[in-house]
Amino acid sequence: MKVYRLAKEKPGRYKADDLSGNGAALAGGRWNPRGMRVVYTCCNPSTTVLETLVHLGGLMPAAQHFLVTIEISDRCFADSLVPQVPVDWDAPGRDPQSTMDIGKNWIEEGTHLALKVPSVVCPADFNLLLNPLHPDMASVQVVEIAPFTFDSRLFG
Repeated sequence: MKVYRLAKEKPGRYKADDLSGNGAALAGGRWNPRGMRVVYTCCNPSTTVLETLVHLGGLMPAAQHFLVTIEISDRCFADSLVPQVPVDWDAPGRDPQSTMDIGKNWIEEGTHLALKVPSVVCPADFNLLLNPLHPDMASVQVVEIAPFTFDSRLFG
């Protein structure tokens, strides 16, 4: 199974193929509190573009982005934890404590490599979060890194 993410590089700090989850740990997110490492991926390349756009504030990014294609085993995908999403899971403008608690429990239990959750920007699509501390993470592979240019029409 292939999943995708858009990533930047910072020379001397991290590369586009970084699957450490450190970025999510620094910022926190809808499905993880600050301090907990998670790798956010999407099941479709177009969804990863939408997920990135919502964080750009309407501005064309100055930094080069890369579309990173990641291979995970079909078994790990099939074994993904699919939580019951709380009523406030898609609350606009904030990351609900309820969803962060779900992610925190998933990471702490450590029984599943992946957490499969709906995308807020396209609820018909899914995001697949990966636990970089899970033993099956050793089988996860970056299979392609391609420069990605945002279409300027996305920015008005």
